[in-house]
Amino acid sequence: MSVPHFSITVSSAFTARHWHDKTLSEPPHSHDFEYEITFCGPLNSEGYLIDFREAEAALKRINAAFEGRTLNDMLPCPTAENLALRLLREAKKIFPQAAKIKLKEKDNYYAGCEF
Repeated sequence: MSVPHFSITVSSAFTARHWHDKTLSEPPHSHDFEYEITFCGPLNSEGYLIDFREAEAALKRINAAFEGRTLNDMLPCPTAENLALRLLREAKKIFPQAAKIKLKEKDNYYAGCEF
């Protein structure tokens, strides 16, 4: 019999600026980035994957590094895709169970990736 794996998803948000001066050619502008990170794996001995509150607190700490910042200073190519990857990698440093992200740049514009 196979061991079931579970998932939980926690959402968070921050505001940051960026621009593109190459093929995308956009002037500096801000976004209220919203994202969801999904954590996957087996349950621990107490019957849960990770504590929702611990995950939420970790995402708030990650957000603090991005809130109000200019993404061009933090990412070599500040696209939604690269931001999603960076956020997921930061979450994975704290929780190895971090497996998937869905990042909303604005209405109808999403980027995501998964490990």
